[in-house]
Amino acid sequence: MEHLPTELRKNGFTYTLVLRGNRSMIYRQQYTSNVDYFEVFIIKVLPSILLFGKRLPEREVFPGNEDFGKTAWSCRTLVKAMERFNKLEEESL
Repeated sequence: MEHLPTELRKNGFTYTLVLRGNRSMIYRQQYTSNVDYFEVFIIKVLPSILLFGKRLPEREVFPGNEDFGKTAWSCRTLVKAMERFNKLEEESL
């Protein structure tokens, strides 16, 4: 299975992995040079598929805009992100 990278770009932002758990992840979103947000989300895995004659492996995907408020949350501070992350991780036990 392909895991999300430690750094990625999406919607014009750079995201850097902060913490990975069994069920969820935190990425730091660099909004401006002095403003950060933290994206907390449940890890979503897409199955392997055949697309245009090419096999795409089973892979983790970064949440889309429609996931926020359901399986993904944006937090203004790392403290709030950690609270959400810990709650999600506890739910997996």
